[in-house]
Amino acid sequence: MAFLYSRHVPVSVTLNLYKIMDNHQAETMNPQERHPGAQSHRLTRSLNFFDVMCLGINSVVGAGIFLLPGQLCALAGDAALWVFPLCGILCFAIALCFAEMGGMHSGTGGAYLYAKDAFGPFTGFLVGWMMWLSSIIGWASVAGGFGLYLAYFLPAGNAWVCKGVIALLVTGLSVINFFGVKPGARTINFFTIGKLLSLLIFVGVGLLFIKGRNLTALHLSGRFNDAVIIALYAYSGFEYTVVPAGEMQRPQKDVPRVLFWVLTSVTLLYVAIQTVAMGVFPGLAASEKPLADAAQHFMGAAGGIIIGIGALLSIGGVNAGIALTSPRSLYALALDKFFPRTVSKIHPKYHTPYWAVAVTAALTLLLSLTGSFQYLVAACVMVSILQYIPTCLAVIVLRRRRPHEERGYRIPGGYFVPIVALIICLWLICHVDLKVIAATAVAVIAALPFYFWRRSK
Repeated sequence: MAFLYSRHVPVSVTLNLYKIMDNHQAETMNPQERHPGAQSHRLTRSLNFFDVMCLGINSVVGAGIFLLPGQLCALAGDAALWVFPLCGILCFAIALCFAEMGGMHSGTGGAYLYAKDAFGPFTGFLVGWMMWLSSIIGWASVAGGFGLYLAYFLPAGNAWVCKGVIALLVTGLSVINFFGVKPGARTINFFTIGKLLSLLIFVGVGLLFIKGRNLTALHLSGRFNDAVIIALYAYSGFEYTVVPAGEMQRPQKDVPRVLFWVLTSVTLLYVAIQTVAMGVFPGLAASEKPLADAAQHFMGAAGGIIIGIGALLSIGGVNAGIALTSPRSLYALALDKFFPRTVSKIHPKYHTPYWAVAVTAALTLLLSLTGSFQYLVAACVMVSILQYIPTCLAVIVLRRRRPHEERGYRIPGGYFVPIVALIICLWLICHVDLKVIAATAVAVIAALPFYFWRRSK
């Protein structure tokens, strides 16, 4: 969820497989089927390739891309054109690790499942806890962002209207996900197509107005590394694509393919947006709303309206994506008894983790309406990295521990790619503020009572 990370970017995000199973079992078994005392009602595999693809793109393309082009220009000058291609290559190394792990596991949980499989329940719990906690904080943040964005279209003094919109948004998306994963996926598909359409209009029309002198008029300011760090956070979010694997029709085949196509398409889109924005609008580096100003520069008032609608759809899509994935993180933890088993119950008719949906929605509403999330946002910054590192390490560990286990995808080149991915993660950590690391440590400490409570049971 690219909107969550970096102070420069707006706050705009299960079970272990201890036995080798054949391809048919890996494709058809749900987490409950591999869990002692499984429930009679199970999650249904309803998400097809298109649904998962939209989920992936929606998770990555957040509100940040509507503001990033100007910031990158200000930091890197004309070298900003090379920022997104470089970031795409760096993120591919990490995404390939998720692809191999996704090709081994077909249950719900994502990075939590991979960490628990490779390093045991304690490490898995910490990763899962941070995933769920950050998703609640992130949802509260982007729901608040949605309300603030609407405030620009409302008369002054109508703060209560924004609060009502936030409550309606969180409640409405939760109700949709209560009635099935497929309705939730269709909502995400709608928002994804809507925001992509606005961005593609910007690129398609803008290509006709590019002036070569605008692309070379800027100078390199010497802050290229800072620009790369910011842009890397614009890619974060793809890791949440794998969370609802237990509801995908063919997770071990689709997850690797989706991750590849999401990173490829998003990189091409980002490069095109940056090129058009720089090529048509000389004042990009100084703009506070670069895409809207650039669109208005060559399309008039209609261009600003198109980008404004796209930004609103993008924020709404991020809300819809978190509404689908965040309850699944809580469900996976509850299924392994880290939380009361009631939270892991599946609705007999709609086949959704309805208690997990309700608990997540209630906590999100509490944070968003009180504004308490503002003090917790810093803890979200490292959550992506805390998912990346165990997943990259899990590739190495599980290859050595279970070298002959069937994989839907295997990274070529031995351990080279996972090691490069780990180096990238360590480089990212070196650029994280100490206060963010401290906030993350506090969040981890807050999780320990739940773990030891589970052990005591």
